[in-house]
Amino acid sequence: SLKEEPLMSHKEQLFNRVVEYLDSQNWNYDLDDSEKGIIRFGMNLGSKLKNCRIIVVVSEKDIQSIAVCPINASKDVYDNVVEFLTRANYGLKLGKFEFDYSDGEIRYQYCLACGGAVPSLADVERCVDVGYFMLKMYGDGLAKNLMGFGNPEADIKEIESK
Repeated sequence: SLKEEPLMSHKEQLFNRVVEYLDSQNWNYDLDDSEKGIIRFGMNLGSKLKNCRIIVVVSEKDIQSIAVCPINASKDVYDNVVEFLTRANYGLKLGKFEFDYSDGEIRYQYCLACGGAVPSLADVERCVDVGYFMLKMYGDGLAKNLMGFGNPEADIKEIESK
């Protein structure tokens, strides 16, 4: 008798779709723990921030992409950085900047809700790439505020007027 292969879980299907997208871009990545659905890789930003880490977390119902800024804020610039990120977040439709007050970590997070469907490669691309593009777009202004000589309101106006 033929043995039936067990069906892939939805999480495995989502995980495989993310890997398919990353492979289509010829990117190097680490499968930290496929059981937990975590994939990590770095991307060059071409800005004053230089690069960022991307963490993709796959669950049964969604794909979450987190782009982590390479520089944590020091406590003396928390106010400027938080104002900068809050102004950047205003009106965003795809994801958000996040700030961790415990250690000054800055990241951009986006979540693609999948329900029971497997997203298209274009949807996975947007999910994985949006944080990178947001750190690239806001990176130089963020760097100025991280170094303590930025003006959050003026920096955001300059970035968003381009």
